[in-house]
Amino acid sequence: MTDIPSGLKDWAHLGGPAQVLAAVRQRAVNGAATESGTLRIELSADRRREVGLLLGKPWELSGQPVRLQTLANALAPHGMSVREFIEGLDGTELVNLRALRAEQRTAANLAAREESAAVRAVLAAAGIASHAIDIWMSDQGWPRPGSGELVTLAEQVATVWHELPPEGQPPIPLAQLAARVGDHNAHTLDSTKLLGRAAVRLIAAAHDLPRPTRGGRVWRQAWASAGVKCDWVSSRVLVLDLPPAGDSPAARWCAAAPGEPLWLTLRSLPTQWALTSTAPTVFVCENVTVVEAAADRLGTACPPMVCTDGYPANAALDVIGGLAEAGCTFRIRADFDTEGLTIAEQIHSIAHGAQGWRYDCETYARHLHLDPCPDGDSGDTFAQLRRLYQHHKIAVHEESILDDLLSDLNGEA
Repeated sequence: MTDIPSGLKDWAHLGGPAQVLAAVRQRAVNGAATESGTLRIELSADRRREVGLLLGKPWELSGQPVRLQTLANALAPHGMSVREFIEGLDGTELVNLRALRAEQRTAANLAAREESAAVRAVLAAAGIASHAIDIWMSDQGWPRPGSGELVTLAEQVATVWHELPPEGQPPIPLAQLAARVGDHNAHTLDSTKLLGRAAVRLIAAAHDLPRPTRGGRVWRQAWASAGVKCDWVSSRVLVLDLPPAGDSPAARWCAAAPGEPLWLTLRSLPTQWALTSTAPTVFVCENVTVVEAAADRLGTACPPMVCTDGYPANAALDVIGGLAEAGCTFRIRADFDTEGLTIAEQIHSIAHGAQGWRYDCETYARHLHLDPCPDGDSGDTFAQLRRLYQHHKIAVHEESILDDLLSDLNGEA
């Protein structure tokens, strides 16, 4: 770096020169010239006088802006340019950040293209059709190409693909496949794992099936198309007085035990739902206490009920989705708390058009003696309720309004 005379260093630390040099630094960062051009800065009289100590009295009195050529001419007798002067003061090189960022973007784009090509090569070598690779590559759920993470994921997916059972062979359990490809970890291909989602979405794309977003019917259908059988018995749902028709285990059990709460597994559910009567209104709740009390109070007279028992498992979502496809309408509810609101919204996303079952601002406010809409709130019922709950943050569980719920069920009966 250039050795700066002490007199110039003292000048550079004055207010006016410091303002000038800061403007030059900014020009350098933006890629503009440091030896020519005009600085668009406003200098007070005192600061202009300070700058004039180097640029001269004529410049100070002229009222002209600071021209970098003038500054360069003043520094030339000291054997340095404007850039060399500033770099000597700071001890660091002035960097054109705009150009640097452009170079970095170019390098990142090149790395992304190279990794995308590598990913396609990995998947094509595994025997995957190009249209399925295109669909998979367009998915927004994967790491962005360029970091190396995407090709690593593709290699893992290709490993899963090679372990799929040949066509015509008996299906294998998903957990067994996961243990093979995941160092004996039977949960490697769960829906909560990136590899599980990546593998099943590629399978779905290859078989022209809907894109699985979570564990459920679409998820199981995709795996089944590749000869992989998902767990059908660990996920369960509590029901009361459902009216499924047909010869599925769920239909037989519901017919054999009217008025009795039943736990159903995915394995027991029908693949296509049919009903023994006109599509009824189904009441959905979160807590098993509500179903048990309804069975005690109403028995076989109770309208159909589904209980999620907390966050809905795949079995609960399948039952609700199947009943919705069969034409049932829904009254849904959960606890008045953050988890309950999420549960209700999740159910509503499957049972389109479902209405709240005493799951509204009025019910919440009445039990807490609150103003239901203190700000004159408007919008859909669940959004109103979420805002009201977030304002007060006082939980009200279903058991607190159990008498009201049973009264509704009795009225429906």
